[in-house]
Amino acid sequence: MTQFKRTTAEGTEAKVIVATMPSYNHLKKAIFELKKSEEFSALFDIKYVLTKVSARNFYMNKNRNCFQYLIENCMKGVSNAVILESANMPQGEVNLMYSTL
Repeated sequence: MTQFKRTTAEGTEAKVIVATMPSYNHLKKAIFELKKSEEFSALFDIKYVLTKVSARNFYMNKNRNCFQYLIENCMKGVSNAVILESANMPQGEVNLMYSTL
């Protein structure tokens, strides 16, 4: 992102840049590491964080144990909004996931 911002005309003129980050276990730590970087902080200010959760990957096992950082990554203060991808899932299951979040 820093290379895009510094070397391209679109990057230098851009007021808003939307970036995606691949699956990361601890989102809070990733944001902290980005903000800690002087080069990143000089060019960017993280305003909003959206977390996308796949309903198919919501639970680790059949006992409905959530993944370790799933709830923390979706909490207020870390994420501004949560997108729950729930295609072809029973509505009762989806409602349970929403109540968990």
